Amino acid sequence: MTITLLRDGRAEISQDPLFEKVSHLDCTFEWIGGQYWLHSDNPKERPIGIQVDQELNRHQDYFKKSSLQKELLAKAVGVKGPLRPRVLDLSAGLLGDSLLLLSFGCEVTAIERHPVVSFLIQSSLANAHDAKLKKFHFHAEDAKQYLANAKESDVIYFDPMFEDANHKASPRKEMRIFRNFVGPDQDALEIFKLAIELRPRRLVVKRPRQSVTLGPQPSLQFIGKSTRYDVYFSI
Repeated sequence: MTITLLRDGRAEISQDPLFEKVSHLDCTFEWIGGQYWLHSDNPKERPIGIQVDQELNRHQDYFKKSSLQKELLAKAVGVKGPLRPRVLDLSAGLLGDSLLLLSFGCEVTAIERHPVVSFLIQSSLANAHDAKLKKFHFHAEDAKQYLANAKESDVIYFDPMFEDANHKASPRKEMRIFRNFVGPDQDALEIFKLAIELRPRRLVVKRPRQSVTLGPQPSLQFIGKSTRYDVYFSI
C-alpha cells in the first residue's frame, strides 16, 4: 500500500488486503504548525498528529519529579542503573511508547508499516529538533520484512493492535480511529514468532491487563492498572 497526498489535502491510497478497510475512508490531511495532521472522523475533534518535541519535553519534565525506576515499561525493557538497552519497536503507531523509551535514554529503532501512520510520523520527525532524536531511527516498513534482515537489538518491543478488554470503557480517540482505520494486527502471532527467533535478550509484548498472552507463558510480567507487559527472555 502507498499513500499519495493530493493538492486539496486528501490522500489517495492504493489498496492492500492487509488494510482493506482503508478503501472506505476519506483520508484528509491538514498542514498545521509545520507538519501534517490527520483529520478525525468526528468534526468536533481536533486532528490527529504527533508533536515530537513537546512530547519529549513533557517526559523530561515528568522525570524531574518522578523516578524512572517506577515506570513499568522501563522495568520491562531492562532499564536499570546506567543500563540503557537498544530497543527495536515493531509497532510504532503514533510514537507514544517509542518516545517514552527514547526519554529513558534508550536508543530506539521504530517500525511502522501502515502508510498513513508512517506519513504522519515522517512529517512530525521533519518538524522536530530535540537532541534526543540522534538516538532515534525510523523505518516505514513491514515488521516481518524488517525482522528478516534485522540487526542485533538488546530488546524487541511489540504492541500489537488489540480490542479493549473492557468494552464498557470508551477508547482514546487515537485508538478508536486506529481500530476503524488501521484494523487489528491479524499477523501478530507470526510477528511474535519471527521476533523470538532472533533471540533478543528480551522480547516485550504489551497487552491489555486481562487479555490472554500472545505467545506461551512469559518469563516475567509487569502489570499495571490497564496494561500488562509480558517479558520473554532469550533461552
